[in-house]
Amino acid sequence: MFKEEVLKEIERLNSEHESNVKEVLKRFSIEEEELKTLSGLPLKPVYTPLDIKGNDFLEDISFPGLYPFTRGITPMGYRTKEWTVRQVVGLGTAEETNERLKYLFNQGQTGFSVCGMGYQPYESSDERTFGILGRGGVWIETLADIETLFDGIDMSKISINQIGFSIPVFAMIIAEAKRKGVDLKTLSGTIQNVVLPIGEDFEVKGNGSVDIIEYCAKNLPKWNHTSISVRNNRDEGVTAPQEIAFGIYLGAFTLESVISRGLDVDEIAPRISFFLSSENDFLEEVAKFRAIRRLWARTVKERFKAKNPRSWLMRFHVQTTALNLTAQQPLNNIIRSTIHALAAVLGGAQSMSVNSFDEALAVPTKASATLSLRTQQIIALESGASNVLDPLGGSYCIESLTDQLEEKALDILNEMEALSPHKCFQYIKDKGNDACYTRQKAIDNDEMPVVGVNRFAMEDDIGEVDQWSVDLLKYDPTWREKQIKRLNRVKKERDPQKAEKAKKMLEDAYRDKVNIIEPMIEAVQAYLSIGEIVKVRERVYGPLNMDHIMGCFFGV
Repeated sequence: MFKEEVLKEIERLNSEHESNVKEVLKRFSIEEEELKTLSGLPLKPVYTPLDIKGNDFLEDISFPGLYPFTRGITPMGYRTKEWTVRQVVGLGTAEETNERLKYLFNQGQTGFSVCGMGYQPYESSDERTFGILGRGGVWIETLADIETLFDGIDMSKISINQIGFSIPVFAMIIAEAKRKGVDLKTLSGTIQNVVLPIGEDFEVKGNGSVDIIEYCAKNLPKWNHTSISVRNNRDEGVTAPQEIAFGIYLGAFTLESVISRGLDVDEIAPRISFFLSSENDFLEEVAKFRAIRRLWARTVKERFKAKNPRSWLMRFHVQTTALNLTAQQPLNNIIRSTIHALAAVLGGAQSMSVNSFDEALAVPTKASATLSLRTQQIIALESGASNVLDPLGGSYCIESLTDQLEEKALDILNEMEALSPHKCFQYIKDKGNDACYTRQKAIDNDEMPVVGVNRFAMEDDIGEVDQWSVDLLKYDPTWREKQIKRLNRVKKERDPQKAEKAKKMLEDAYRDKVNIIEPMIEAVQAYLSIGEIVKVRERVYGPLNMDHIMGCFFGV
């Protein structure tokens, strides 16, 4: 009855005002100009009820906490739970990163998020690590590194975000939790895992990403076993509709793959999360978060027939974009990242990290990382933006953009689903490559304004960093020496028989294509290095190819 009354009232208001709105627009000669959003959607100078007259309020917009969750996944939003405040950390060895983490926790950070863990398929002693070890991410290669990384950090009281989906590192985190006596049923966190349609001979059996999901469903009920990252695709320059479509496609492909392993959609979907970007176009970004949340809810409920309402919820982490940070006039990046962060809050993110202003030049310093943390805290505590749920909901412009973004994303999804999974994976990569080229060409041709680069640039670029008072973190070559010493010590002190037994068990598991997680936990507990684990895998499957490396598949 309530629904019928609401719809009847909306219909009456639309009918009553439609002719008046048209008359006003005509009287003041308000015509559409050739303006577009960053993604190329037509942008009007003014929006009216006519732009959303096709909306069914309860079916398309509704209330926060109600399907299709356009306005948010909980009834009270940030009033009951603030977003998790994370700053991505990762520099040098485990000691340097542990020190930075403890500092940020003392400054009010509420989540653990570390990058670089297990990205490289070779050991620190390999000559190919020279000049890169610890640059842009902490170097992790044995359980001893994870023990150091979590030293003095209570794993039972924080949410752990593992950037990348290195299975050896995931196994190390579990092993460290066990060593500390943490009940795995209470361990909270996320692994940036997704089932990728790599290779024309893709199969579910023996797929490490599916193994992670299956293991978590049975053993880690509070762990997000899937975090579908399309943030990096967006940072290549793809559009908002493409970011939405790629995320929904990969989410659906992941669900299909896991269901074919014999798991039920309602076992899996509640622990799927997403990793999104927040770009320059403020209004479009707010609408994007609303559109992808609604489209995911509809996909899981209507396509996959999920019965549990928690399965329909889309939870997402946002990292502000790095694409628009500039090395020129770097302090301008503070303003950019603040706008990106505010869009994420108004769009209803559950977790966020804000890029530091110096990231276009180097790994963030302690000072710049603190400023990024303060950016989130000021938005949360001083701006008032989090006091109202979906405060831009109902805006004719925002609702119209939300509808357009969903419609464009559906068009892209239909195009992708006509392709084979392998071709879709290539499609995503190709669109990213095209976007990189197109965007840079637009900047070079002065078609896309970038303050400090092709607008209001300084005539003298020499000494510009000093002129803008930016101190940069310097790469320390002793990091590599320290890491090599630790690796050598670990190999010397570990039980050699236990290590060899773990290698044999791991190789058998790869060959038999059983779930790899338990054997991997045994392997890391025997203090095998990631380099050694990769070699075991290669004995069964052959050398890692570029798809594995780009997908952070090391040791899978």
